Amino acid sequence: MDAVKPEIDVLIVGGGLAGLAAALEASKVTPRVTIVAKGKVGSSGNTIMTRNGMAAVMEEGYDGDSVEQHVNDTLAGGAYLNDPQLVKLFAAEARNGIKRLIEQGVPFLMEGNQLLRKGSPGHSRKRFLTVDGKGVQSSRVEGLAISRRLLRAIKDRGVEVDDKVMITDLLTDKTGRVVGAKGFRRNEAAAYVFRAATVILATGGIGKLYPVSSNAGDVTGDGYALAHSIGARLEGMEFIQFHPAMILEAKLVVSTALFADGATLRNSLGETFMTRYSPHGDMATRDVMARAIFSEVTGGRNTPRGGVWLDLSGMDPGKLENNYSFLTPLLKGRKMLEVAPAAHFMMGGVVIDQLSQTTVPGLYAAGEVATGVHGANRLAGNALTEAVVFGTIAGREAAREAVKQPPTSWGADEEVAESRLLASPGALKEIRSGLRAIMGKKVALVRTEAHLKEALNEIEDMKKHLLDSAMEDRGQPWDNHQLRLMLATAGIVAKAALERKESIGAHYRLN
Repeated sequence: MDAVKPEIDVLIVGGGLAGLAAALEASKVTPRVTIVAKGKVGSSGNTIMTRNGMAAVMEEGYDGDSVEQHVNDTLAGGAYLNDPQLVKLFAAEARNGIKRLIEQGVPFLMEGNQLLRKGSPGHSRKRFLTVDGKGVQSSRVEGLAISRRLLRAIKDRGVEVDDKVMITDLLTDKTGRVVGAKGFRRNEAAAYVFRAATVILATGGIGKLYPVSSNAGDVTGDGYALAHSIGARLEGMEFIQFHPAMILEAKLVVSTALFADGATLRNSLGETFMTRYSPHGDMATRDVMARAIFSEVTGGRNTPRGGVWLDLSGMDPGKLENNYSFLTPLLKGRKMLEVAPAAHFMMGGVVIDQLSQTTVPGLYAAGEVATGVHGANRLAGNALTEAVVFGTIAGREAAREAVKQPPTSWGADEEVAESRLLASPGALKEIRSGLRAIMGKKVALVRTEAHLKEALNEIEDMKKHLLDSAMEDRGQPWDNHQLRLMLATAGIVAKAALERKESIGAHYRLN
């Protein structure tokens, strides 16, 4: 028998910045707010893995910048496939999002008595702000400087925090409206049912569908599969950003703001090669830079670990130490590090409107799982800003809708059928590793029609394999359901990549 949670107003799925911002704002409208995460709320997902960069125009006219210019840069970076209305809302609300974080005690790097503003590829003005992560023990989780403050705030406001819970199904009534969700707690076999008036997806991206990724281990694309399964509209799933500069020896991405401060890329011959691929050189956008590195590597001009050199010798030593302190323990006196592209960010996702509502009644989405702001490619610093802006909007609007909903006659026992046939651990490992290999080879940075068709067929075979290798469940079903969601999302991505014939933004087709 499923354990039925008490009815709540707003259920938030995901414990990163978007989910935390949503919980904080929803709690101002109703006390009945619950947030769940596969790991620990505030310590899971990609927020903690970031370099803490946030793009925002804090003052109109400062250094010649404007909200309109931020809009223009974001649209240009996204190859104008962005939703213009969402971009305008994002850029206009960015400063308020930063101010909300500051109000919660999130520390930003300062220059005198003002926020430190950096440049960054794709941004025509210095509007790149950085949360100060020096108080965090490890450079790998500097984003804790953001999430810990918000976690404390939502707990103070009485939000129920439910750790180590994976949502596996969204539940709807006979009208198609979302009325809750079903999930499993780690190491438990029984399902949990969350009865909720509204649900917010803040589940992040798809990085761990790939073998080389900058993402946290629990970022496996759940939200896309969940939304798709109940008919929510998805768009742009072919647009996956590969971060051009992951440090290979440490599996750590570096901020592309480095290039605005004098860093350059060099191949194994010592050549600065970016001008061969873009007139902007090392200030090119991430998609151009990633493909340029790919071309250098496949052309045989790669470093020993299969990447290129990140040359920091042109940077001011004081600026390097003060503004990029996370690199200090890695450099050990060196000025060169090996970097290569890694799966980083999903620009596509669940379609939302300006209230963060999806196309399914009662379902909202915010952060990386949602689409519209970034178009075909994302500019550095826009992701965290998007998370706080639309997380806030989603929390407010979902809560407002929830408190207006009449009592539901939904019956949990009728709506939830718990799966009893689950695959064995050996089969799971085989399918998961096979899926990542396919995505890394056939649905990756550079794509072909033949590879994409092969990927689709192989993913379908894996879905069948998952069913065919089923056995009676004698343990907990966590890994089975996660792999089911991974396969569903992978198929959606491959299909979208096959259908878009032309190369644009982060989607690059050889044929």
